[in-house]
Amino acid sequence: MKKKLLTFILALSLFSGSVVFAETLSAPYNGKTAVIDNASGTKAVLVCFDADGKLCYSNLYTAEDGKFSADIPEEYKDTKKKIYFVETGEIKDLELTEDSMSDSMPESTAAPVTTPAAEAKPEATKKPETKPTSKPKSTLPSIYEKEVDSIYAPALVKEVTMSIGADGNEVCAVTMFYQGKELSVDIDTDLEISTAPDEYSFMRGKTVDNLQMGDVICPIANIAGDTIKSVDFIFRPTKDDIATGDTDYGTNFEKLFASNGKVGGKWTFMRYGEKPSSEKYQYAFGIIGKVDKNLLTLINKEGDEDKSIEINMQNDTIVYSCDVDGREYEVEIGSKESVSATIPKNAFNKTGKVDLNDDYSYNYALVRTVNDIATEIIVYNNYNE
Repeated sequence: MKKKLLTFILALSLFSGSVVFAETLSAPYNGKTAVIDNASGTKAVLVCFDADGKLCYSNLYTAEDGKFSADIPEEYKDTKKKIYFVETGEIKDLELTEDSMSDSMPESTAAPVTTPAAEAKPEATKKPETKPTSKPKSTLPSIYEKEVDSIYAPALVKEVTMSIGADGNEVCAVTMFYQGKELSVDIDTDLEISTAPDEYSFMRGKTVDNLQMGDVICPIANIAGDTIKSVDFIFRPTKDDIATGDTDYGTNFEKLFASNGKVGGKWTFMRYGEKPSSEKYQYAFGIIGKVDKNLLTLINKEGDEDKSIEINMQNDTIVYSCDVDGREYEVEIGSKESVSATIPKNAFNKTGKVDLNDDYSYNYALVRTVNDIATEIIVYNNYNE
């Protein structure tokens, strides 16, 4: 059991390592026991972090009748707490509320159930208690099947400015599109970029104030989820057209978004003309050749449909766009309908190939997939415009 508990804690540490705004659960606490009604699954790990974000307490609990009764030592009452539901992979912040019941009656901590109104209408109290478990991902976009799928989501940088943090020290305020929303995150000005693709290897070791509009990054937080501890640099749009320019970025354009065969040092990428990998998390990059309902076709500079990459989209796939036409980029949150090809269909000849030249403008897409479904697409519009 100790080994299993350690595994759960390590898993929580990994899952908590991103900028995730988790749903907060409130649990009545009588100085000894907290009762958690919003149980997802039958097992959960409760962890407590001190003011420095260090793990100071953890325990594994098993649900009974859909509730977890967690014995939390009083000295950890005011720590930052998270609960990890093992079966579903959900992570939620836990907030303790005062309970009027005595320590000798922990089984009655769910006080609202014992009120006369609740006894007269038991179904009325049961319905709101069970409703949150039917929508565990209410704070996350629906494209994520599980909360773990939102971890390490790519973010599109909108703006980077210098600011003053809550502690009075100078910070780098990065405004970004992340998990389908626009948000601003304060990052330590001394934080260096951990990984970068081959074409932008010089960004590795640079501080985050070197980021620009249009960059794609993966911000990773500490276990407590309140401080960015590392940033992976994934992609930056080029000034010249990628396919028709003189620079060779590789058959899969991999030099633009990967290094040593990995994106962000962690994930694999799809290769043109090869059988798709079975990896759960993957990236792909290419020219948007065709868009047919829920199917996105990417092509490389060979323009060969037979060696294309086909990606499944859904209506709730998260889309960001960056217009590269003109001196200044423009970024925005889009939708599946904003993913479009600029190459006319009749440009593909009978052999399924198109001659890529300066006669056309091109839209490119950087895509992250989870279980072969596009969860995020970053579109770079109007190259060669």
